[in-house]
Formats: sequence, structure tokens, C-alpha cells
Amino acid sequence: MTEDNASRLVQSTMTSLQILEFIREERGARLTDIAKEFDIGYSTAHNHLATLYEQEWLVKENDVYKIPFRFLHYGRSARRNTPFFQIVRRHANELSKQTNMEVEFLVEEHGRIISLIDITENAPGYSNIDDDWEGVGIFYYMNNTASGKAMLAEMSDERVEEILDKWGLPKQTPYSVTDRDTLYQQLEAARKKGYAMAHQEVHEGFENAATVVKYPDDTIFGAISIGWPSYLFDEGLDQSLIDQLEETKRDIESEIADEVEE
Repeated sequence: MTEDNASRLVQSTMTSLQILEFIREERGARLTDIAKEFDIGYSTAHNHLATLYEQEWLVKENDVYKIPFRFLHYGRSARRNTPFFQIVRRHANELSKQTNMEVEFLVEEHGRIISLIDITENAPGYSNIDDDWEGVGIFYYMNNTASGKAMLAEMSDERVEEILDKWGLPKQTPYSVTDRDTLYQQLEAARKKGYAMAHQEVHEGFENAATVVKYPDDTIFGAISIGWPSYLFDEGLDQSLIDQLEETKRDIESEIADEVEE
């Protein structure tokens, strides 16, 4: 963040937003938790919480403040208002049916990626899926995911450096890429192949492949991926799955281009 940008920020608003994020991460918090975490007085913490509660950005159960379903309403609206969302969802559904794999579509936002579509129907390894595995709305670091790497490979060196400087290279599993040189080698490989891979880098025992979907002006829209449990392909990924992934990408881009021309 530049000094000029920082000078325009409203500190009390920043604190309120940070409190919301803390409550989300902790799955609920009391006034005393907020005061301790942010090193502020009880009255100041109460003012922030009371304001957020009064404006319905928090709910309260006994003395515990929690994130309300209101955010689901806003997230759903943002998702459905994404340009060409219906086109992508239809093709993602078709790809999942063809491959019996998990299919996701993710977009970049402020240097991380977030899942807009996550289809696991008939995908192996998901028969007993619980809520924690529902992918829609989850943020991921770009260095550990096939979709993130695919998008980074299409970005300028300056943008890649900016993202890595902001978020680093977090280690989420023993397989996570935490070295810039290694990541750059993978990005170069992704540019040559047209798709990126991730091997157990976010969740152990899970792998995926992804390719970038672009707008007609050649800017990045997002990335579509297929994912599978590691045990499925001990001898290497079936190339036909990559072919289907790339065909889906081309179909999405073609349909978007047709719609833009109309």
C-alpha cells in the first residue's frame, strides 16, 4: 500500500473491518476477545461491535458475536452478477459429467483466487463430503493451486511480484511451493503447456489441473480446473482429461466471444 493510499484510509473503518475478519476466522468472539486481540479498551471494542450489530453486519448469541447470513446474500449476488456466469456454469456442469471429476471455476481478487463454481457430483472421493469441503466462496493462495498458477503464468512479471510480495508463498501442506524460483519454473512450464498442475499443495491427497479462460480482449476472466484424489492416477494423469479441460476452455471463450459480438 502506498503512503498516498494509506493517508486516505479511515482508521475506525479499518478496525471495524478487521474485527469482522477476526470474528470470521474465530467463528465467533466476545467483547473481551476483541479488546485483547486489537489492544483496545472495552468501550472502544463495544462501540465497534454495537455499530456492526446495529447495522446488521453481526449477529449475537448470548455474548458471542458471529458473522450473519447477510454476507451470503451479498456473495450470492456478486456471484450471479459475474459476467457470463451462466455460460461458465453450464460448461462446468458438462465437464464434470464427462469426466466424473470435481470441476471448479475461480477468479482472482486482490491477489488471491476465490471459487465461484465447485461441482463434485459423481466425483470420486466426495461421497461423504461435509460442509467444510464446499468450495464456493473459499479463497486460495495462488502459489498452491493449479488455477492460481495458470493465472499467474498469464500475468506480467510485475503483477506476479506484486502478488507474491503481498501474500508470500504460504505453506499449507508439505507439498506446497514456498520457493520463488521453483514457482517461476512451474509458471514457465504452464505457459508452454497451456495448463498448470498442483500436487497435494492445498489438501494432502488431492491434485488438480487448470487452464485460464480469457475474455475476447485477451484479458484474464478466471480459470477452470478439474480435481481428483491422488490415488486415481498413480501412473500419471490421463491425457484425455486435459484434452477435455482445454476443449471446455475453448468452448467457453467461443460462446463469450459470440455473445459479445451480438
